[in-house]
Amino acid sequence: MKKFKHQSVRDLAWVVSSPPLILQRSHACLWPPARWFQQLAADTLPWLASVDEDPAELEALITGQKDRRLGKYFETLWFYWLSHNKRFDIVENNVQIIIDGETLGEIDFVLFDNVSRQTIHWEVAIKFYLGVGDTREMCHWHGPQLRDRLDIKVQHLRHRQSLISKDQRVSRWLKTQGIYIDQCAVILKGRLYYPWACFGQYVQNGHLASVLMPAESAPGHLFSGWLTQSQFVEVFDKSQRFIPLINKGWLEKIPTHIDGGFLNKKTIVEIISDEEMCFPLHVQLCNPHGGLDRVFIVDDSWPN
Repeated sequence: MKKFKHQSVRDLAWVVSSPPLILQRSHACLWPPARWFQQLAADTLPWLASVDEDPAELEALITGQKDRRLGKYFETLWFYWLSHNKRFDIVENNVQIIIDGETLGEIDFVLFDNVSRQTIHWEVAIKFYLGVGDTREMCHWHGPQLRDRLDIKVQHLRHRQSLISKDQRVSRWLKTQGIYIDQCAVILKGRLYYPWACFGQYVQNGHLASVLMPAESAPGHLFSGWLTQSQFVEVFDKSQRFIPLINKGWLEKIPTHIDGGFLNKKTIVEIISDEEMCFPLHVQLCNPHGGLDRVFIVDDSWPN
């Protein structure tokens, strides 16, 4: 993928081209594989280059979002891409389903696919999970703040969010809005962070051994590692530099030649001790360690 000048465009390209986190074999709903996203990105590469020359429209859309959560940023980037893509027409976005005063859910996107000539319901989500214990089990993957879990999210996407338009009441309600859904698709992306102790034995030349992977993870999913503060102090030397990832760098990494916010290991520990930042802390490595460019640092007692 071409290297773009602006972080917003780099993130936009990542949203489209990056591999999925999970693949589900489902006749009821599509979970597109990595090659599908790669083709979408390749087809729009000249357009992405033109946006990079003048990203004012994209950045105005991002700045205008009151909701600053990462999931909303991910959805906004998809909205911008879809609204400029000739293959898809956005029929509706963020459809609130309220029937007889009861809120039954929301549909992220209703699209008309000009290739398949179908109306498609898209659910989009971005997630980052840290593995604990037997990482082959989906239930052992937790959000950094321990507020969600991979298996629960996947089951909710598979059995609830993606199928909501097939519910009889919802289907009838959608038809009153002039919406007839032919197909649904789940776009679930993000990164899995494996325990640091795994990397010496199971990661070779940037490739992850399948013995560690969750059973339903997509081949080639993005991954990195997490480590406790004690491990962080032990593993990295004083020459290593880090960029704390607060509002950017979670999707496509920040080019280190244009960012001046580099911190060494000692400073990272100090700012956590002074409570200027807190655990879990997501950081980008300026000189990658063993091929990993981002890691999560957690408290020594995490996940307890």
